[in-house]
Amino acid sequence: MATLVLSTVGTLVGGPIGGALGALIGRAIDQTVLFKPKDREGPRLTDLAVQSSQYGSPFAQVHGRARVAGTVIWATDLTESRIREGGGKGRPGTTRYSYSVSFAVALSSRPISGIGRIWAEGNLLRGADGVFTSDTGFRLHHGFGDQLLDPLIAAAEGVGACPAYRGLAYAVFEDMALEEFGNRIPSLTFEVIGDAGEVDIGAVLSGIDIGTDGSIVMPAVTGLALTAATRREVLQAIANGFPLVLHDSSGALHADWRQGQMASDRTIAASALLPLSPDSDDPFPYRAQRTVPRTDAVVLRYYEPERDYQPGLRRHGTSTSGRMRQIDLPMVLTAAAAQQRAEALARAERDGLERIDLRIATLDLATLPGKCVSIEGMPGLWRVLHWRWSADGIDLALASQRPGGAALPLGADPGRSVNTPDGGIGPTRFALFDLPSPMDRPMAHSHIALAVAGPLAGWRGATVYRREADGDLGDLLDVLRVGATMGRSIEALGPGSPLLRDDLNSLTVQLVRDGPFALVNADDAALSRGANLAMIGSEAIQFARADPLGDGMFHLSGLWRGRGGTEDAIDGHAADEAFVLITEALGLVDPAQIGVEPGFRAAAQGRDDHEPVLAELASHGRAARPLAPVHGSWLDDGAGGLLVSWVRRSRSGFVWRDGIDVPLGEDSEAYRVAISADGSVIAEFTVPEPAIVFDSATVAGLRAAASVSLLAAVVQQGVLGLSPPLLVDLPL
Repeated sequence: MATLVLSTVGTLVGGPIGGALGALIGRAIDQTVLFKPKDREGPRLTDLAVQSSQYGSPFAQVHGRARVAGTVIWATDLTESRIREGGGKGRPGTTRYSYSVSFAVALSSRPISGIGRIWAEGNLLRGADGVFTSDTGFRLHHGFGDQLLDPLIAAAEGVGACPAYRGLAYAVFEDMALEEFGNRIPSLTFEVIGDAGEVDIGAVLSGIDIGTDGSIVMPAVTGLALTAATRREVLQAIANGFPLVLHDSSGALHADWRQGQMASDRTIAASALLPLSPDSDDPFPYRAQRTVPRTDAVVLRYYEPERDYQPGLRRHGTSTSGRMRQIDLPMVLTAAAAQQRAEALARAERDGLERIDLRIATLDLATLPGKCVSIEGMPGLWRVLHWRWSADGIDLALASQRPGGAALPLGADPGRSVNTPDGGIGPTRFALFDLPSPMDRPMAHSHIALAVAGPLAGWRGATVYRREADGDLGDLLDVLRVGATMGRSIEALGPGSPLLRDDLNSLTVQLVRDGPFALVNADDAALSRGANLAMIGSEAIQFARADPLGDGMFHLSGLWRGRGGTEDAIDGHAADEAFVLITEALGLVDPAQIGVEPGFRAAAQGRDDHEPVLAELASHGRAARPLAPVHGSWLDDGAGGLLVSWVRRSRSGFVWRDGIDVPLGEDSEAYRVAISADGSVIAEFTVPEPAIVFDSATVAGLRAAASVSLLAAVVQQGVLGLSPPLLVDLPL
């Protein structure tokens, strides 16, 4: 089309020369844009295809062990569950909706022996131990000829309308919980075990009616999932990594492995050769055609079982020409086997660099295309490429053939998978923490944190419930999928000061989950921004250094003590106290679910916990109570009276911005002052300002009641409770 148009326009504008130029340009457009021929595609390696439910899509035929996506062949509608939580005692209830679905996934169009791991959205759904990380029923149908109906599908569709899918291996998921998958069927991939042991390529060829020479042993592979629709596609997929030569024998198609043949099928005598030219007197007539040797590098792509069947890449040789040949082998091979295959394919690339033409008088089966022959008087082996009849004899075209040789003992590191590690789920560790209020964000309720973790790599989280006074599980508090950085202290943390960095004391903790970077160092600037904030018992601390000791133990030093107004908990630490790093991995209890009781009880249960793991707080509410006053002092007025004063603190003013005063953070300002004589309270006073004046008579009466000590305990009164006390020693 473009050729015709531009040729006409060029003739009108530039005459015959313009017409010729227009035709050339139009032809280029036609060939490269308008009528560009479609590219031809050979077999390729697909990166773990996505699960589908498309009609007409072929089912994989799994040999050995491979990871396949499968095809959804049946599914129900979503099932909605309505769960009412909370309510009662004047509190509103909450209605929560969850969804589940039942479905079947086709895995292999030939019988299989079982399945291993299952991944959902790339994360491990079922480990090698057969334990699922999400709630679901599961059944596997192996695909044998006597396969029975699945009871769930038969009940839903009717016995007469439900096939048994004999010859098709498939898996059925019953009432699979979809909450963590966005309330949709997740994309699943399966580790399908078609056969025990490795796969014999010759047996696969026999399965598609391709005969093989039993004397040639082809290398085995770990697995192969064939999704090709024709024999041609299957042969092409195999021949990419295992070069085959096809020939007809007794009306049947046979395949020889080109790299496996070490000897010739026939030796052609020099006397059997005919001259290529009738006028030639050469006693050894042949015509040779040599090609320029190439040194292209070979890059092999395949599936690597050591890395959860992710695509792997192996390279052999160097390229002086800058060219590289990439070979996609849609098979599962170990890293070492793939490296050996890349080396063998690189050697095969050097075959056929020398070509010769011969003429013989007769043709037999040993000189059919694909056969190897030797020629009397000429070194090496020669493979027959093709032959044709001529008036003077039979012309053969041959190419040089090197013996395959033994596989080199090459080693290769497969690397590691970045997917979810497969391991036992293990028990859940659970602890509750009464947190202080966040910096400059006062709270009107308790700030209770939930911390869960598991010691094993396969731990997948836990569900936390409120525990009632009778021990029964109550409302759902949270579903935590990420483990907290938590553990226990090895020794008791000594007393310190909230005003100075504590370089005298240090803390050794044993974490639930080992990891070299679970705790890291932080400089003073990072600490001032809130880095490395942790709870040890009831005290909030920060640490500058975290030195790993191995086996999940860390030595913490450079401590900032009594953070968030927890200086009242600095004293009285003991060994084996709960430790947790304050991060987003913690769950927070909804204030509406805390209740008015002084204590709080909860229970956590993971997938491998036979009984719920219990935790309890004797008291809580630190986040809602005022902070303890600071800088208490007294002043003698010279007439026998005393002025006792202090400085208030506020949950609204952790950051002392103006350097003068902090906001009140309460509806009104009030303090309670309790005077103790020798440990017994003898008087209490309430004042509306951060000071109290005792006249001489009052001071004399207080001193008369004390013989050892006279102490003033000052607490700030808040709307929701009292602050911890500030203790001021008064003179006797």
